[in-house]
Amino acid sequence: MGIESDQILIERYRIAERLGKGGMARTFAANRLMDDLPVVIKELHFSQLENWKAYDLFQREIKTLKSLNHPAIPNFLDSFEVKDDQGLNYYLVIERVPGDNLLDALAHHWRPSESELKQMAIKLLDVLTYLHTLAPPIIHRDIKPSNIIRHQNEVFLIDFGAVLDIIRPEGSSTVVGTFGYMAPEQFTGRALPASDLYGLGATLLHILAGRPPAELPQKELKLDFRASVACSDEFANWLEHMLEPAYERRFQTASEAQRALLEPVQTQALDTSPHPYRLQEVRQPSGTKVQLERSPNHLQIHIPSGRFNGQSVFMAGFATFWLAFISFWTFMAAQASIFFAAFSIPFWVAGFVMAGMVIRSSLLKTELQLNGEHYQYIRKLWIYQRSQTGLVRDIVSRLLHERHKINNTPIFALCLEVGAKNLYFGGNLSRAEQSWLQSEILRFLTDHSSADQGKRLLMMSQTEE
Repeated sequence: MGIESDQILIERYRIAERLGKGGMARTFAANRLMDDLPVVIKELHFSQLENWKAYDLFQREIKTLKSLNHPAIPNFLDSFEVKDDQGLNYYLVIERVPGDNLLDALAHHWRPSESELKQMAIKLLDVLTYLHTLAPPIIHRDIKPSNIIRHQNEVFLIDFGAVLDIIRPEGSSTVVGTFGYMAPEQFTGRALPASDLYGLGATLLHILAGRPPAELPQKELKLDFRASVACSDEFANWLEHMLEPAYERRFQTASEAQRALLEPVQTQALDTSPHPYRLQEVRQPSGTKVQLERSPNHLQIHIPSGRFNGQSVFMAGFATFWLAFISFWTFMAAQASIFFAAFSIPFWVAGFVMAGMVIRSSLLKTELQLNGEHYQYIRKLWIYQRSQTGLVRDIVSRLLHERHKINNTPIFALCLEVGAKNLYFGGNLSRAEQSWLQSEILRFLTDHSSADQGKRLLMMSQTEE
Protein backbone atom coordinates (compact mmCIF):
# COMPACT_ATOMS: atom_id res chain seq x y z
CA MET A 1 0.00 0.00 0.00
CA GLY A 2 1.44 3.42 -0.92
CA ILE A 3 5.06 3.95 -1.84
CA GLU A 4 8.12 1.92 -0.85
CA SER A 5 11.89 2.37 -1.05
CA ASP A 6 13.47 2.46 -4.55
CA GLN A 7 10.06 2.93 -6.17
CA ILE A 8 9.49 5.39 -9.01
CA LEU A 9 6.53 7.61 -8.15
CA ILE A 10 4.44 9.05 -11.03
CA GLU A 11 7.57 8.88 -13.20
CA ARG A 12 9.01 11.94 -11.48
CA TYR A 13 10.48 10.84 -8.12
CA ARG A 14 12.71 7.94 -7.02
CA ILE A 15 12.04 6.97 -3.39
CA ALA A 16 15.26 6.55 -1.37
CA GLU A 17 14.25 5.68 2.20
CA ARG A 18 11.62 6.10 4.87
CA LEU A 19 12.37 9.03 7.14
CA GLY A 20 9.70 8.78 9.75
CA LYS A 21 6.06 8.94 10.59
CA GLY A 22 4.30 12.11 11.64
CA GLY A 23 0.75 11.50 12.77
CA MET A 24 -1.17 9.78 9.98
CA ALA A 25 1.43 10.68 7.34
CA ARG A 26 4.55 8.82 6.27
CA THR A 27 7.66 10.72 5.17
CA PHE A 28 10.25 9.61 2.60
CA ALA A 29 13.53 10.91 1.25
CA ALA A 30 13.56 10.90 -2.54
CA ASN A 31 15.17 12.45 -5.60
CA ARG A 32 13.52 14.26 -8.46
CA LEU A 33 14.39 12.37 -11.64
CA MET A 34 14.69 15.40 -13.93
CA ASP A 35 17.61 16.96 -12.00
CA ASP A 36 18.36 14.55 -9.11
CA LEU A 37 17.24 17.21 -6.62
CA PRO A 38 16.89 15.80 -3.07
CA VAL A 39 13.29 16.11 -1.90
CA VAL A 40 11.05 15.03 0.96
CA ILE A 41 7.74 13.38 0.12
CA LYS A 42 4.95 13.19 2.67
CA GLU A 43 2.25 10.58 2.02
CA LEU A 44 -1.26 10.43 3.50
CA HIS A 45 -3.52 7.40 2.97
CA PHE A 46 -7.12 8.51 2.83
CA SER A 47 -8.37 5.01 3.68
CA GLN A 48 -6.40 5.02 6.96
CA LEU A 49 -7.67 8.33 8.25
CA GLU A 50 -9.26 8.12 11.69
CA ASN A 51 -10.93 11.52 11.31
CA TRP A 52 -11.11 14.47 8.97
CA LYS A 53 -8.71 16.55 11.07
CA ALA A 54 -5.64 14.74 9.69
CA TYR A 55 -6.79 15.44 6.14
CA ASP A 56 -7.54 19.06 7.01
CA LEU A 57 -4.07 19.56 8.53
CA PHE A 58 -2.41 17.94 5.52
CA GLN A 59 -4.25 20.23 3.09
CA ARG A 60 -3.51 23.21 5.32
CA GLU A 61 0.20 22.38 5.24
CA ILE A 62 0.13 22.31 1.43
CA LYS A 63 -1.71 25.63 1.27
CA THR A 64 0.67 27.22 3.78
CA LEU A 65 3.89 26.06 2.15
CA LYS A 66 2.70 27.30 -1.24
CA SER A 67 2.40 30.80 0.20
CA LEU A 68 5.76 30.94 2.03
CA ASN A 69 9.02 32.32 0.74
CA HIS A 70 11.83 32.37 3.29
CA PRO A 71 15.39 30.97 3.06
CA ALA A 72 14.98 29.13 6.38
CA ILE A 73 11.79 27.34 5.27
CA PRO A 74 12.04 24.46 2.72
CA ASN A 75 10.47 25.33 -0.62
CA PHE A 76 7.19 23.79 -1.72
CA LEU A 77 7.68 21.81 -4.96
CA ASP A 78 4.62 19.72 -5.76
CA SER A 79 1.40 18.13 -4.52
CA PHE A 80 -0.74 15.46 -6.19
CA GLU A 81 -3.04 12.48 -5.69
CA VAL A 82 -2.55 8.84 -6.66
CA LYS A 83 -5.32 6.25 -6.64
CA ASP A 84 -4.57 2.59 -5.95
CA ASP A 85 -6.56 -0.49 -4.89
CA GLN A 86 -6.95 0.91 -1.37
CA GLY A 87 -8.24 4.31 -2.46
CA LEU A 88 -6.76 7.79 -2.75
CA ASN A 89 -3.30 8.70 -1.50
CA TYR A 90 -2.24 12.33 -1.11
CA TYR A 91 1.33 13.57 -1.54
CA LEU A 92 3.28 16.67 -0.66
CA VAL A 93 6.77 17.28 -2.07
CA ILE A 94 9.17 19.82 -0.59
CA GLU A 95 12.84 20.63 -0.94
CA ARG A 96 15.07 18.52 1.29
CA VAL A 97 17.48 20.73 3.23
CA PRO A 98 20.86 19.33 4.32
CA GLY A 99 21.72 18.64 7.93
CA ASP A 100 20.22 16.87 10.95
CA ASN A 101 17.38 17.88 13.18
CA LEU A 102 18.33 19.13 16.63
CA LEU A 103 16.93 16.08 18.42
CA ASP A 104 19.23 13.76 16.44
CA ALA A 105 22.14 16.16 16.97
CA LEU A 106 21.58 16.05 20.73
CA ALA A 107 21.52 12.25 20.59
CA HIS A 108 24.96 12.43 18.96
CA HIS A 109 26.28 14.57 21.86
CA TRP A 110 26.05 17.97 20.15
CA ARG A 111 26.32 20.66 22.81
CA PRO A 112 26.53 24.25 21.50
CA SER A 113 28.00 27.15 23.43
CA GLU A 114 25.73 29.91 24.76
CA SER A 115 26.91 32.20 21.98
CA GLU A 116 26.04 29.59 19.31
CA LEU A 117 22.65 29.02 20.91
CA LYS A 118 21.92 32.76 20.90
CA GLN A 119 22.81 33.02 17.22
CA MET A 120 20.49 30.11 16.48
CA ALA A 121 17.71 31.77 18.48
CA ILE A 122 18.15 35.05 16.60
CA LYS A 123 17.83 33.28 13.24
CA LEU A 124 14.76 31.34 14.33
CA LEU A 125 13.18 34.55 15.66
CA ASP A 126 13.73 36.03 12.19
CA VAL A 127 11.68 33.15 10.77
CA LEU A 128 8.92 33.63 13.35
CA THR A 129 8.83 37.38 12.67
CA TYR A 130 8.27 36.58 9.00
CA LEU A 131 5.50 34.08 9.75
CA HIS A 132 3.72 36.17 12.38
CA THR A 133 3.65 39.35 10.29
CA LEU A 134 1.98 37.72 7.30
CA ALA A 135 -1.68 38.50 6.63
CA PRO A 136 -3.14 36.46 8.16
CA PRO A 137 -0.38 35.46 10.61
CA ILE A 138 1.02 31.94 10.37
CA ILE A 139 1.46 30.19 13.72
CA HIS A 140 3.57 27.02 13.58
CA ARG A 141 2.21 25.53 16.86
CA ASP A 142 4.75 22.68 17.02
CA ILE A 143 8.23 24.15 17.45
CA LYS A 144 10.51 21.52 18.98
CA PRO A 145 14.02 20.13 18.38
CA SER A 146 12.92 17.53 15.80
CA ASN A 147 11.31 20.27 13.68
CA ILE A 148 14.47 22.35 13.39
CA ILE A 149 17.24 21.35 10.98
CA ARG A 150 20.81 22.48 11.58
CA HIS A 151 23.44 22.63 8.85
CA GLN A 152 26.74 24.39 9.51
CA ASN A 153 25.73 27.93 10.49
CA GLU A 154 22.20 27.75 9.13
CA VAL A 155 18.92 26.58 10.67
CA PHE A 156 15.64 25.59 8.98
CA LEU A 157 12.14 25.33 10.38
CA ILE A 158 10.23 22.32 9.04
CA ASP A 159 6.95 20.40 9.43
CA PHE A 160 4.07 22.82 8.99
CA GLY A 161 1.50 20.10 9.52
CA ALA A 162 0.22 21.75 12.70
CA VAL A 163 0.18 25.27 11.32
CA LEU A 164 -2.64 27.68 12.15
CA ASP A 165 -3.20 30.35 9.51
CA ILE A 166 -5.63 32.53 11.44
CA ILE A 167 -5.89 33.81 14.98
CA ARG A 168 -9.18 32.74 16.50
CA PRO A 169 -10.56 35.15 19.12
CA GLU A 170 -11.85 32.28 21.22
CA GLY A 171 -10.40 28.89 22.18
CA SER A 172 -12.01 26.96 19.34
CA SER A 173 -9.12 25.41 17.47
CA THR A 174 -8.07 21.78 17.88
CA VAL A 175 -5.33 21.07 20.43
CA VAL A 176 -2.19 20.56 18.33
CA GLY A 177 1.41 20.41 19.50
CA THR A 178 3.87 18.33 21.51
CA PHE A 179 3.73 18.02 25.29
CA GLY A 180 6.58 19.88 26.94
CA TYR A 181 6.90 22.37 24.08
CA MET A 182 3.27 23.50 23.96
CA ALA A 183 2.38 26.78 25.58
CA PRO A 184 -0.30 26.40 28.30
CA GLU A 185 -2.92 28.23 26.20
CA GLN A 186 -2.59 25.57 23.49
CA PHE A 187 -4.10 23.01 25.83
CA THR A 188 -7.34 24.98 25.60
CA GLY A 189 -7.16 24.95 21.81
CA ARG A 190 -5.82 28.48 21.54
CA ALA A 191 -2.67 29.50 19.66
CA LEU A 192 -1.06 32.95 19.45
CA PRO A 193 2.29 34.26 18.13
CA ALA A 194 3.46 34.16 21.75
CA SER A 195 2.72 30.41 21.73
CA ASP A 196 5.48 29.88 19.16
CA LEU A 197 7.84 31.87 21.38
CA TYR A 198 7.13 29.44 24.23
CA GLY A 199 7.91 26.52 21.91
CA LEU A 200 11.19 28.10 20.88
CA GLY A 201 12.10 28.81 24.50
CA ALA A 202 11.34 25.20 25.44
CA THR A 203 13.48 23.98 22.53
CA LEU A 204 16.44 26.12 23.59
CA LEU A 205 15.99 24.93 27.19
CA HIS A 206 16.06 21.28 26.00
CA ILE A 207 19.39 21.97 24.28
CA LEU A 208 20.84 23.70 27.35
CA ALA A 209 19.64 21.10 29.86
CA GLY A 210 20.22 18.07 27.61
CA ARG A 211 16.76 16.69 28.41
CA PRO A 212 13.16 17.53 27.48
CA PRO A 213 11.41 20.33 29.39
CA ALA A 214 8.76 17.87 30.59
CA GLU A 215 11.47 16.16 32.68
CA LEU A 216 12.49 19.38 34.45
CA PRO A 217 11.03 20.42 37.81
CA GLN A 218 8.33 23.05 38.12
CA LYS A 219 7.68 25.73 40.70
CA GLU A 220 4.39 27.65 40.78
CA LEU A 221 3.57 26.35 37.28
CA LYS A 222 6.90 27.66 35.91
CA LEU A 223 9.79 25.53 34.71
CA ASP A 224 12.41 25.67 37.47
CA PHE A 225 15.42 25.11 35.23
CA ARG A 226 18.24 27.26 36.59
CA ALA A 227 19.85 24.43 38.57
CA SER A 228 19.80 22.24 35.42
CA VAL A 229 21.59 24.58 33.00
CA ALA A 230 24.93 26.32 32.70
CA CYS A 231 24.41 29.76 31.17
CA SER A 232 24.62 33.44 32.02
CA ASP A 233 22.00 35.07 34.22
CA GLU A 234 21.08 37.32 31.30
CA PHE A 235 20.24 34.38 29.05
CA ALA A 236 18.40 32.58 31.87
CA ASN A 237 16.32 35.72 32.50
CA TRP A 238 15.48 35.90 28.81
CA LEU A 239 14.48 32.22 28.73
CA GLU A 240 12.24 32.69 31.76
CA HIS A 241 10.47 35.49 29.92
CA MET A 242 10.02 33.23 26.88
CA LEU A 243 8.62 30.47 29.10
CA GLU A 244 6.13 32.47 31.15
CA PRO A 245 3.01 30.29 31.59
CA ALA A 246 0.72 33.34 31.21
CA TYR A 247 1.08 34.50 27.62
CA GLU A 248 0.38 38.12 28.66
CA ARG A 249 3.70 38.07 30.55
CA ARG A 250 5.68 36.60 27.68
CA PHE A 251 7.27 38.57 24.89
CA GLN A 252 4.37 39.42 22.61
CA THR A 253 6.27 39.37 19.31
CA ALA A 254 9.33 37.62 17.93
CA SER A 255 10.95 40.97 17.15
CA GLU A 256 10.49 42.05 20.78
CA ALA A 257 12.14 38.83 21.97
CA GLN A 258 14.95 39.31 19.48
CA ARG A 259 15.62 42.88 20.63
CA ALA A 260 15.81 41.71 24.24
CA LEU A 261 18.31 39.01 23.26
CA LEU A 262 20.45 41.44 21.28
CA GLU A 263 20.41 44.04 24.07
CA PRO A 264 21.30 42.17 27.27
CA VAL A 265 21.25 45.34 29.38
CA GLN A 266 17.52 45.56 28.74
CA THR A 267 17.16 41.83 29.31
CA GLN A 268 18.55 42.23 32.82
CA ALA A 269 15.73 44.61 33.58
CA LEU A 270 12.99 42.27 32.45
CA ASP A 271 10.18 42.25 34.94
CA THR A 272 7.49 39.60 34.77
CA SER A 273 5.30 41.39 37.29
CA PRO A 274 2.73 43.88 36.03
CA HIS A 275 4.82 46.61 34.45
CA PRO A 276 5.61 49.84 36.31
CA TYR A 277 4.38 52.37 33.74
CA ARG A 278 1.38 54.29 35.02
CA LEU A 279 -0.53 57.46 34.21
CA GLN A 280 -1.44 59.83 36.97
CA GLU A 281 -5.07 59.15 37.78
CA VAL A 282 -7.51 61.75 36.43
CA ARG A 283 -10.65 62.30 38.49
CA GLN A 284 -14.07 61.89 36.91
CA PRO A 285 -15.44 65.31 35.90
CA SER A 286 -18.50 66.36 37.83
CA GLY A 287 -21.73 66.35 35.87
CA THR A 288 -20.51 64.01 33.12
CA LYS A 289 -23.11 61.77 31.50
CA VAL A 290 -20.50 59.25 30.38
CA GLN A 291 -21.03 55.87 32.06
CA LEU A 292 -17.88 53.93 32.98
CA GLU A 293 -17.67 50.51 34.62
CA ARG A 294 -14.30 49.06 35.54
CA SER A 295 -13.09 45.84 37.13
CA PRO A 296 -9.59 44.29 37.11
CA ASN A 297 -10.31 42.47 33.84
CA HIS A 298 -13.02 44.56 32.21
CA LEU A 299 -13.60 48.17 31.17
CA GLN A 300 -16.86 49.39 29.64
CA ILE A 301 -17.47 52.97 28.50
CA HIS A 302 -20.83 54.26 27.26
CA ILE A 303 -20.80 57.71 25.64
CA PRO A 304 -24.35 59.04 25.13
CA SER A 305 -25.38 61.13 22.17
CA GLY A 306 -24.10 64.68 22.31
CA ARG A 307 -25.87 67.92 22.86
CA PHE A 308 -25.93 71.02 20.72
CA ASN A 309 -23.36 73.58 21.81
CA GLY A 310 -22.04 76.75 20.24
CA GLN A 311 -19.76 74.91 17.82
CA SER A 312 -22.37 72.38 16.73
CA VAL A 313 -25.00 75.12 16.28
CA PHE A 314 -22.56 77.07 14.11
CA MET A 315 -21.76 73.93 12.07
CA ALA A 316 -25.44 73.08 11.67
CA GLY A 317 -26.29 76.62 10.55
CA PHE A 318 -23.40 76.78 8.14
CA ALA A 319 -24.19 73.34 6.67
CA THR A 320 -27.85 74.35 6.23
CA PHE A 321 -26.87 77.60 4.52
CA TRP A 322 -24.34 75.77 2.34
CA LEU A 323 -26.81 73.13 1.16
CA ALA A 324 -29.51 75.73 0.54
CA PHE A 325 -27.15 77.85 -1.53
CA ILE A 326 -25.92 74.83 -3.53
CA SER A 327 -29.53 73.77 -4.14
CA PHE A 328 -30.35 77.22 -5.54
CA TRP A 329 -27.14 77.32 -7.61
CA THR A 330 -27.70 73.81 -9.01
CA PHE A 331 -31.31 74.66 -9.93
CA MET A 332 -30.28 77.81 -11.76
CA ALA A 333 -27.35 76.07 -13.53
CA ALA A 334 -29.63 73.21 -14.63
CA GLN A 335 -31.83 75.73 -16.46
CA ALA A 336 -28.92 76.41 -18.79
CA SER A 337 -27.32 72.95 -18.99
CA ILE A 338 -27.06 69.72 -17.02
CA PHE A 339 -23.33 69.90 -17.76
CA PHE A 340 -22.97 73.14 -15.76
CA ALA A 341 -25.14 71.71 -12.96
CA ALA A 342 -22.73 68.78 -12.65
CA PHE A 343 -20.02 71.17 -11.45
CA SER A 344 -21.93 71.43 -8.17
CA ILE A 345 -21.30 67.78 -7.23
CA PRO A 346 -18.12 68.43 -5.16
CA PHE A 347 -19.96 71.20 -3.27
CA TRP A 348 -22.86 68.84 -2.54
CA VAL A 349 -20.36 66.32 -1.17
CA ALA A 350 -18.77 68.97 1.08
CA GLY A 351 -22.22 70.00 2.35
CA PHE A 352 -23.24 66.45 3.18
CA VAL A 353 -19.91 65.85 4.92
CA MET A 354 -20.54 68.89 7.15
CA ALA A 355 -24.11 67.76 7.82
CA GLY A 356 -22.84 64.26 8.68
CA MET A 357 -20.35 65.72 11.15
CA VAL A 358 -23.14 67.62 12.91
CA ILE A 359 -25.38 64.54 13.04
CA ARG A 360 -22.61 62.28 14.34
CA SER A 361 -21.40 64.73 16.98
CA SER A 362 -24.95 65.37 18.24
CA LEU A 363 -26.80 62.06 17.82
CA LEU A 364 -24.20 59.27 17.75
CA LYS A 365 -23.92 56.94 20.77
CA THR A 366 -20.65 55.06 21.30
CA GLU A 367 -19.72 52.09 23.47
CA LEU A 368 -16.23 50.68 24.06
CA GLN A 369 -15.67 47.39 25.87
CA LEU A 370 -12.21 46.09 26.80
CA ASN A 371 -11.07 42.95 28.57
CA GLY A 372 -7.60 41.54 28.98
CA GLU A 373 -7.61 40.15 25.45
CA HIS A 374 -10.26 41.73 23.21
CA TYR A 375 -12.01 45.00 22.50
CA GLN A 376 -15.47 45.72 21.07
CA TYR A 377 -16.27 49.11 19.53
CA ILE A 378 -19.99 49.84 18.97
CA ARG A 379 -21.56 52.87 17.28
CA LYS A 380 -25.32 53.51 17.33
CA LEU A 381 -27.20 56.11 15.27
CA TRP A 382 -30.96 55.76 15.72
CA ILE A 383 -31.72 52.17 14.62
CA TYR A 384 -28.38 51.80 12.82
CA GLN A 385 -25.65 49.96 14.74
CA ARG A 386 -22.12 49.01 13.74
CA SER A 387 -19.73 46.89 15.77
CA GLN A 388 -16.03 46.02 15.45
CA THR A 389 -14.00 43.58 17.53
CA GLY A 390 -10.29 42.77 17.73
CA LEU A 391 -7.33 42.05 19.99
CA VAL A 392 -6.31 44.51 22.69
CA ARG A 393 -2.63 43.91 21.99
CA ASP A 394 -3.11 45.28 18.45
CA ILE A 395 -3.86 48.76 19.85
CA VAL A 396 -0.65 50.60 19.07
CA SER A 397 -1.01 54.36 19.16
CA ARG A 398 -2.21 57.60 20.75
CA LEU A 399 -5.60 58.20 22.29
CA LEU A 400 -6.27 61.93 21.82
CA HIS A 401 -6.27 63.17 18.25
CA GLU A 402 -7.10 66.43 16.48
CA ARG A 403 -9.90 65.68 14.00
CA HIS A 404 -10.43 69.13 12.45
CA LYS A 405 -10.65 72.84 13.22
CA ILE A 406 -13.64 75.19 13.51
CA ASN A 407 -12.85 78.92 13.40
CA ASN A 408 -9.20 77.94 13.79
CA THR A 409 -10.03 76.09 17.03
CA PRO A 410 -8.82 72.46 17.08
CA ILE A 411 -11.50 69.84 17.73
CA PHE A 412 -10.21 66.74 19.49
CA ALA A 413 -11.58 63.20 19.68
CA LEU A 414 -10.43 60.03 21.39
CA CYS A 415 -8.79 57.59 19.00
CA LEU A 416 -7.60 53.99 19.15
CA GLU A 417 -5.17 53.14 16.37
CA VAL A 418 -5.54 49.42 15.62
CA GLY A 419 -3.26 48.36 12.78
CA ALA A 420 -4.25 50.44 9.77
CA LYS A 421 -7.60 51.49 11.29
CA ASN A 422 -8.48 54.44 13.52
CA LEU A 423 -11.47 54.15 15.86
CA TYR A 424 -12.71 57.63 16.78
CA PHE A 425 -15.14 58.46 19.58
CA GLY A 426 -15.91 61.12 22.18
CA GLY A 427 -15.65 64.08 19.82
CA ASN A 428 -18.67 65.66 21.51
CA LEU A 429 -17.11 65.52 24.99
CA SER A 430 -15.35 68.26 26.91
CA ARG A 431 -11.57 68.19 27.19
CA ALA A 432 -11.91 67.27 30.87
CA GLU A 433 -14.06 64.25 29.95
CA GLN A 434 -11.67 63.26 27.17
CA SER A 435 -8.65 63.48 29.51
CA TRP A 436 -10.47 61.38 32.09
CA LEU A 437 -11.39 58.65 29.57
CA GLN A 438 -7.88 58.72 28.09
CA SER A 439 -6.44 58.12 31.55
CA GLU A 440 -8.86 55.26 32.31
CA ILE A 441 -8.29 53.52 28.97
CA LEU A 442 -4.51 53.83 29.15
CA ARG A 443 -4.42 52.58 32.74
CA PHE A 444 -6.43 49.52 31.69
CA LEU A 445 -4.36 48.86 28.55
CA THR A 446 -1.03 49.17 30.36
CA ASP A 447 -2.27 46.83 33.10
CA HIS A 448 -2.94 44.19 30.40
CA SER A 449 0.11 44.60 28.17
CA SER A 450 3.81 43.88 28.25
CA ALA A 451 6.17 46.48 29.70
CA ASP A 452 7.45 47.49 26.25
CA GLN A 453 3.95 47.81 24.81
CA GLY A 454 2.79 49.80 27.83
CA LYS A 455 5.69 52.20 27.56
CA ARG A 456 5.05 52.62 23.84
CA LEU A 457 1.36 53.34 24.45
CA LEU A 458 2.17 56.01 27.02
CA MET A 459 4.76 57.63 24.77
CA MET A 460 2.25 57.73 21.90
CA SER A 461 -0.57 59.11 24.06
CA GLN A 462 0.67 62.68 24.19
CA THR A 463 -2.05 65.17 23.28
CA GLU A 464 -1.66 66.91 19.94
CA GLU A 465 -1.73 70.44 21.29
